[in-house]
Amino acid sequence: MKRFLFLIRLILLISLVLTGCGRVNKPEGNNSSDEGKTIVEPDEENLTIKDFYPFKENMKMEYEGIGNEFAEQTTFFEFIQGNRGQLKIFNPGTVVVKVLEYDDGELREIFSEGEFYHIENMLNIPSEKTNIILKEPLKVGTSWSTSDGYKNSITGLDVTVETPYKTFKALEVTTELGEGRKQLNYYVKGIGLVAYIYKDGDFEVKTLLEEVENEPYQMDIRFYYPMEEDIKTAYMDKDIEFNTNGSITEILEYSIKNPGKKGLIPPISKNTKINSIELDRGNQIVRVDFSKELLSEMNAGSAMEMEIIKSIVNTFGNHYGVERVYISTEGIPYSSGHFAIKEDEFFTVDYSNIEEYND
Repeated sequence: MKRFLFLIRLILLISLVLTGCGRVNKPEGNNSSDEGKTIVEPDEENLTIKDFYPFKENMKMEYEGIGNEFAEQTTFFEFIQGNRGQLKIFNPGTVVVKVLEYDDGELREIFSEGEFYHIENMLNIPSEKTNIILKEPLKVGTSWSTSDGYKNSITGLDVTVETPYKTFKALEVTTELGEGRKQLNYYVKGIGLVAYIYKDGDFEVKTLLEEVENEPYQMDIRFYYPMEEDIKTAYMDKDIEFNTNGSITEILEYSIKNPGKKGLIPPISKNTKINSIELDRGNQIVRVDFSKELLSEMNAGSAMEMEIIKSIVNTFGNHYGVERVYISTEGIPYSSGHFAIKEDEFFTVDYSNIEEYND
C-alpha cells in the first residue's frame, strides 16, 4: 500500500509528464513489426533545450500506460506565447495544467494546478514555484536538483528507447528517488518527451508515446438554456474543439447564442457580446461582463428572466467549477427592472428544476 500511494503521488504530482512536439509523420508499413520504423539520431553539436522540448501548436500527444492505470496520458499545448507554454495533461485520474518557461538555459515549470477542467490562459500568472525540467549544457553529467530535493542528471544522449509510436535515439534524464527507486525520462529532438519509466527494483511503470496528431483537442462543456414550452431550464453537453491560442470566450459566446436544438431559447441575443471572463480564485467567483445588449435586447417577464439568469449563471459556474457568478454589463452590476445585484453581490448556481434536453 505504501508503495502504491507513493506511485500515485509520483505519477500525478512529481513525474514531469510534460511534452512538446513537432510535426512527425508515422512511417508507413506494418505497425506490428519494426519494418518501416526509423531511429532519430540527435545532432550532438549546439544542442539546446528548444530542440528537445519545442512548444508546438495543435499537436496532441497520446501515451500508452503500462503498470498503472494513471500512466496513460494525453497532452496538448493550450497556449503559447514567447518563451512560455501552457500544457494540459489528461489522464484517467485528473486534468493538470502546467506553465513551462525557457529561461537562462533551463526549461522550468513555473505553475502547476490539478483538477483543472476548464480552459483559462495562465501564461501571465506570477510564478508560484520553479522546478527545473531540463538544464543546459545538454551533455552527459549535467545535473540539477528538483523542487522536491531529488537529483536529476543527464545520463545519455543517444539512448535507444522503444515506444508504440516508433524506436528513437533519445536524451535520457535520470531522477534518483532514493531507496533504489528512479525515474527515466526520454526526450527526442523535434518531438519532446517520448517516454518516462519509473523503476523500483523489478517493478516498473511506463508511459510511452503512442500517437502524435496535428489537431485541436475536444472536450464537453455543459450549456444551460431556457425552454420555450415551460418556464424552466434544460441543459445540453456540447463537444467543442479548442485550438492552441484559441478563445474560450468566443466559444462560450457562440454556443450560448446557438442552442442548436428546437425548443430552447438562447439566453443572450445575437448582438450581445461577452466582454470579459475572470475567475477570482480567492473568492471562488467567476466574473462575466457583457455588452449592454444583454439587457437592452432582453424581452422577457420576470419568470423568464429568472430562467435566463439561471442559464447564464449555471453555464459559467459549471464550466469554471464555482457556485458564485457575478454578472455585469459594461462594468455595471447586473440591474434590470426585475433583478439587480450590487458590486459585492453575486448570483448562485441553481441546478433545481432542471432537466437534460432530449429532442
